[in-house]
Amino acid sequence: MKKFTLLVPEMMCGHCEKRIREAVSSLGGNVISLDLETKIAVVETEVSSEELLKKIDEAGYKAEIKS
Repeated sequence: MKKFTLLVPEMMCGHCEKRIREAVSSLGGNVISLDLETKIAVVETEVSSEELLKKIDEAGYKAEIKS
C-alpha cells in the first residue's frame, strides 16, 4: 500500500471526516489518521495519488498531497 499525507483545507467537522473516510474506503484504502484542527489526513491506498485526489474532489473537498 502507498501512504499519502493530504492537506484538506475545507475539512472542518465530523461530517467532513465521515465523507473523507467514505471516499478513501470506496477506493479500498484506509484513513490512518485524520486531524480536523490541522486539516491533515494520512491515508493508505493502492490507487494513484491522482485517483485519490479525484475521489476526494468528488466527495466535495479539494485536497493536495503534502510532501
